[in-house]
Amino acid sequence: MARKLSSCTNFGSFTLDVEESRLLRDGQPVPLKPKVFETLLVLVENTGHVMDKEGLMERLWPDSYVEEANLAVNISQLRKAPGRRRERRGLH
Repeated sequence: MARKLSSCTNFGSFTLDVEESRLLRDGQPVPLKPKVFETLLVLVENTGHVMDKEGLMERLWPDSYVEEANLAVNISQLRKAPGRRRERRGLH
């Protein structure tokens, strides 16, 4: 099911550099904790496939028991990490 990623995978304005374990947006690094990066990697490897929570947990923590909240935190951090470009409006 999972596909093998090349050393760099592009999506939108992002580049996922597998060899360097980093995410770039428009060439600028997006800081991610190692387990959050690994979560992103698993999701990108499985693009186009539905992954259930148990499958993600098994891939990310194969030999450990962790609470589901850990996965929720990783996903939340992934959503926040890239940030959004916002135009400043209002007072100068």
